[in-house]
Amino acid sequence: MSVLAALGFFISFLSVLLAIGLAVFVLTRSPRAWANRWLAIGLTILGVHQTIMLAATLAAPGPLRFGLLRFGLAVASLISPIWLAFSLTFGETNGGVRLARWRPALAGLGLVVPVTWSGLALGRIIQPLRVGVAEFAVFSPDAWGRVFFSIYIIGLSLVLLHVENLYRHATRTIRWKIKFLVVGLFVAFAYQIVAASYVLLYGFVHPLYSIFGSLAFLVGEAMIAFSLVRHRLLDVDIFISRYVVHRSLTLALVGAYLLSLGLAAELFTFLNVHLDMLSGTLLAIIGAAALSLLLLSEHLRRTVQRFLHTHFYSHKYDYRVEWMGFTHRLSRASSIPEIATQTLNRILEVMWVKQAALYVQDNSPARMTLAHHVEYDALPKRLDLTDATRETLKEEANRLASAAGVDDPAGAADSLARTVFGEIPVGYLIPVWTPESVAALLLVGPELSGKPFGRDDRDLLVAVAAQAGALIVNARLAQQAAEGRELQILARLSASIAHDLKNSVGMLSMLAENAPQHMHDPAFQSDAIRTIVEVTGRMQRLLAALGRSDNRPTARATRAGLSALVETSLRDLKTMLPPRIALGTLLDHTPDVVMDPEQLRTVLVNLVLNAIEAIPGEGRITVETRAENGWAILVVTDTGRGMPADFVRDRLFRPFQTTKRSGLGIGLFQCRDIIQALGGDLTADSQEGVGTRMTIRLPAASGSHNGKPVPSSRMQPAKG
Repeated sequence: MSVLAALGFFISFLSVLLAIGLAVFVLTRSPRAWANRWLAIGLTILGVHQTIMLAATLAAPGPLRFGLLRFGLAVASLISPIWLAFSLTFGETNGGVRLARWRPALAGLGLVVPVTWSGLALGRIIQPLRVGVAEFAVFSPDAWGRVFFSIYIIGLSLVLLHVENLYRHATRTIRWKIKFLVVGLFVAFAYQIVAASYVLLYGFVHPLYSIFGSLAFLVGEAMIAFSLVRHRLLDVDIFISRYVVHRSLTLALVGAYLLSLGLAAELFTFLNVHLDMLSGTLLAIIGAAALSLLLLSEHLRRTVQRFLHTHFYSHKYDYRVEWMGFTHRLSRASSIPEIATQTLNRILEVMWVKQAALYVQDNSPARMTLAHHVEYDALPKRLDLTDATRETLKEEANRLASAAGVDDPAGAADSLARTVFGEIPVGYLIPVWTPESVAALLLVGPELSGKPFGRDDRDLLVAVAAQAGALIVNARLAQQAAEGRELQILARLSASIAHDLKNSVGMLSMLAENAPQHMHDPAFQSDAIRTIVEVTGRMQRLLAALGRSDNRPTARATRAGLSALVETSLRDLKTMLPPRIALGTLLDHTPDVVMDPEQLRTVLVNLVLNAIEAIPGEGRITVETRAENGWAILVVTDTGRGMPADFVRDRLFRPFQTTKRSGLGIGLFQCRDIIQALGGDLTADSQEGVGTRMTIRLPAASGSHNGKPVPSSRMQPAKG
């Protein structure tokens, strides 16, 4: 075996191992992802193709080599459709939208596969060329073969076209991640395009092509492996532009490259210059590498885009596409920093600039704060605007708003930028003015081409700045509204606690009022001490509740009888009732209910105290309990002043609504909140001059049975 043959075997063997190993690695990461599946299949096909071509190279000249080469071409017909499917699903999260749009191209390339296999079965595609006596050395394409190699070139060109579009429309971070994968695919498939072009130009397939093809595949697979292992490429999501002219750039350059190869070959023939196979192949690989660098050049892409926009379109930007792009970006931003970041990132993607910044209004109308910047390290963090500067910005904002579609006065943006930022390079400065002050300042650096911005650039920036400014104002209003809601919650919590404290103070006041008459009674002394301890504990718990941000009661579920709780609570209240009030009870048995005893006792005390305050002189309060159709019922009735019907209907249970001169208007609102939290309801029936009836309904606990009746005292006055 010659040194060249040994080197070719080693290169091909490494390429096959790397291709199969990468295929297994990709499938172990995420076998359900479409991009992973297509990449694994594509790498496997490359490995199988190179294995067959390696065997053809090692085989002795003759029918075996010819048969292996034909088999290798059959496998090669699968390369274009499979790798095109990968390029369409790679970089797309849902992995199928672009694949559906390119279905005709995939179907056409897929149709080539059975046609190629049929041609090979019929002895077409390639034919042996005899050199010497009965020795097969090289092979030539027939009419079928020329069609096959032409479609092969078109298919691989489509793959490179889409891969180049992926790179061109990815963000800067994604570009850095996929760069080696893109270059690897260009190296691998650019050589295949070169080899197929040589077949069409010179009419033969040389065995050395498989060695150089394996070398190109090995380099490309190594770059793909580096990208997959280091950057986890199959997790990215890339937005693809729909500009047909821009997408055709790769195809045009590849076509120009192939045309230049043909012209070079004709020139060498005309000049009678003969290149050996090795020299010609090396020149082709160098040309493919140069073409890859051109396709990945940011400067070249921007220059071509500017030329096309200037000379072939009436407007530099497709405003519908750009507006949708900005809207899509900003729809995901809710805070001011997110709005600033998304706005600047989109501007850098659309316009040929590398510097941008956004200032937003601070708490003071005359102060601006730097919200986000890119490549603008020398900008001040804050701007203190004088009245004259603010007036200038207002005039500029009004002028820009009315100048859509017309050219700017020369130097207008430059003079404004110098007024605000001095010598810091600014290509354009766009103020966003609200009725009161400057809401935002958008500034972008000079265009990298060195040419001044046109009216299309200005109109786009004005629209973007207005949209970002409106979102910034809305975000600030939303933040203020959230702070206002927090203050409302605090006020509501404070009012609720103040009302409970008021009830506790009322109980202590009644205790103090009855103390001079009953202090000598040991039973009264015992009840008074117990009441003071309970009220003090309740007040401490209320003060602790000030640390919570939500005043909605949270029930501590306990299953107990309603009548027993009412009887215990009223026994404590009777000690504190003034002599003018008679308290009667009608406590019938009730089913068990799920409740928080402390909260339910608070509700009962609140209703009784309200009844006492509603009775101007002597009067009567009646507390009843009973069972009714699976509900436990608690009723508190008084003979007080009563309330107007419209007040009961529209305002009674609303916060801060009361008919009492010293009332807070929070008690019944809080009581109903507690009862509703327990799954029940609180209703009122009142008539002016007659009295009020408050009814609580609580659902019976699951599996509850009516207990024994609780002894009731009917209309008995309080002691003392």
